[in-house]
Formats: sequence, structure tokens, C-alpha cells
Amino acid sequence: MKVYTKAGDTGETSRYDGKRVAKDHPDILIMGKLDALMASIDSAAVNVRESATSSKIAKILFILDEIHTKLWQTAGELSLGAPGKNVKNEIKIEDIKFLEQSIDKYNPNISFFTRFKTESSSRLNEARVRCRNLESALTDKLRKGEIRKEIYHYLNRLSDLLYVLACFIEKKEN
Repeated sequence: MKVYTKAGDTGETSRYDGKRVAKDHPDILIMGKLDALMASIDSAAVNVRESATSSKIAKILFILDEIHTKLWQTAGELSLGAPGKNVKNEIKIEDIKFLEQSIDKYNPNISFFTRFKTESSSRLNEARVRCRNLESALTDKLRKGEIRKEIYHYLNRLSDLLYVLACFIEKKEN
């Protein structure tokens, strides 16, 4: 199977639903932001795995894997415009609660802002920034009712969790 198709040489691409759109269409730009977030979470997970020094830090890998699964399903949902087809595990209220519980569990009660100095914490912080960027890009769709509110709420909590995890790891590694 060839990786290149040449179908995008004219500045268009295919959505998951088969519809052809311009590569600078807002939906495609949003998908790019979501893809960047997933890639940064993967990068952070690889680094956390390589530097895991405690069982509590190792459990962060499970959390990051769960997040990645939800984001992958969200990519399908956003591309289709709704859950369905291959999207069988969409974000639900329980997933938002899982993030909130994880925030409460890993919150190191930082009373001041600190720069992230370890590779693991800085990669998690980069993922947080990418999450905020995606959240901002989806705000108009939320207002228009074009995405489920659970997706937006999940991303809002996710950026908080990524920050808390970065602070937690920073504190543990220093």
C-alpha cells in the first residue's frame, strides 16, 4: 500500500465521512490541533515511561492511555459531526468525572507558579498548551451547538489535569 495518494495535491483532503474539503477548512484545522494534542500526549507518555520512578508516576501512564483513547474517538466524532459509525466510546460525563478525580488525586497543592525544568513535566505542559489551543478553536462550535458539550468540558478538565500532572512530576523529580 502506498502512503501517498496525490489526492491532496490540489489543496483538498477527505474527511472521515468521505466529504472533500479545503485543507484550510476550519474543521481540518481543528483536526490538526487535535492530532497535535494526541502526538504531544504520546511524547509525554514515552518520556514518563522512561523516567518512571514510583508506582504513582507509573499510574499516570494508564491515565494518559485512557485520555488518548478518548481523544482518538473524539477525532472520529468531530470528523463525522456526531457519535456513530466507528465511534463507539465517545466522551461521557463519567469521563469528565474521571479527569476531575485524577486532578484531585495528583494535585500537589502548588501555591506558586514554577517553570517546568524536567523533560517529563515540560512535555506534559506542552500537551496542556496544545489542549488549550484546541479548546479555543472549538469554542465557536460549542456556541453554535455543533459539538457536544461533553467534549468541550472534557478538554477544559484535561488541560487542568495535564497542568497538575506536570506539577506533580516536577515536584517528584526535583
